[in-house]
Amino acid sequence: MKNTYHNAGPERLLELKRLEADTLRDLLRSVNNPALDTKSVCMIVRNVLRAQIGVKKMIFFYKAEQQWKEGIRTNHFETATNEAIAEMQLLHYTTQITEEVLPNLCELGIEYVIPLNSAGGLTNAYFLIADFADTEEETQSDLIFIETVGQILATAIQNRQLIKEQMQQEFLKRELNVAADLQKQLLLSDFGRFLEIDVHAINLPFQGVGGDYYDVIKKGKGLTFVCMADVSGKGISAALLMSNLQANLRAACANHDDLSLIVESLNRIMFKLTGGERFVTLFLAKIDTRTKTCSYINAGHDYPALVQNGKIRWLESQGTFVGIIPKLKIKESSFIFAENDYLFLYTDGLVDQKNALSQTFNTDKIAETLLTVIHLPSKELIAHFVQNIKDFSGNTEATDDLTLLNVRFLG
Repeated sequence: MKNTYHNAGPERLLELKRLEADTLRDLLRSVNNPALDTKSVCMIVRNVLRAQIGVKKMIFFYKAEQQWKEGIRTNHFETATNEAIAEMQLLHYTTQITEEVLPNLCELGIEYVIPLNSAGGLTNAYFLIADFADTEEETQSDLIFIETVGQILATAIQNRQLIKEQMQQEFLKRELNVAADLQKQLLLSDFGRFLEIDVHAINLPFQGVGGDYYDVIKKGKGLTFVCMADVSGKGISAALLMSNLQANLRAACANHDDLSLIVESLNRIMFKLTGGERFVTLFLAKIDTRTKTCSYINAGHDYPALVQNGKIRWLESQGTFVGIIPKLKIKESSFIFAENDYLFLYTDGLVDQKNALSQTFNTDKIAETLLTVIHLPSKELIAHFVQNIKDFSGNTEATDDLTLLNVRFLG
């Protein structure tokens, strides 16, 4: 195909430049059509270059998903070798290929490489061309035109990639919102049904959904189970394991009154599910209002605070994480409670919370806060605690899920 600029006089050159401008305008309109995919846009550009300036040999590379992909390759060129692609990436401006400097590109038959930059200044595409001009004047004019067309093509492809990424992110966001709504429905929110204890809880997931879990399970007159747990990890995977834990805990509590049997059952199921690669920290208490006794097992969870007579006692009885080994060593403990004693449970998102000075909301801070609110009902106590955490952290973002639960024992 003959180059249309060959032997053209001044008037003809002016006319060709006008046609070139019209071509670029039409090209912009075409490549910006959202209905066209990357393959179609590349085909349009190939046809424009062949028709406008008679380019016979061309390869167009663009970067997508951290890989170089061919958008255009005429039959005159063989597939570029890895060595040729490596040489191509060394170039940052339009370069004439010589065997001495770039032997692999030269062996492929490339005459010029034209790097194409994104808005950020990074090279995200290349035009490799040959056999397109007869004179030096034509070469320089054609290189400018090819670079302009290539820049339009590279930008169009990048825009399509950005739109695809945005759509994927929007899809994931919608999925995450659905998962968050489902998790909220799984977690107990109606605490008014519990008449023998004053209990309230709040869950603030770090990523919309998370692995923190709490539950209050009524079983017959005078008997209530209270649980606080934290599944290792964050996000959807932790939330899925959390929902499994919830279902199995409720089933175990329905079948057993014995805390050790319940925790052993949970451990077998969790270990079978994860093979010990994921684990759960868990605090499970059984409150018997008939005997004023609270029995509990702590399987690797943060120590709850028991407030009695204006003093705090940390329930330090400790066991192994649930789900990490086939058989747990379980230690059950208990205490006697009186009217207006408090049991405060939390996940490690509380003690991991930092402020602008990198100070943490440690157990001293928890105790200090608790002692100022022990006169409050559980719901108000939790609200006060959340506000204290916000005041403490300021603009410092949370890095983990946060769950709080408080039980006030009634007379």
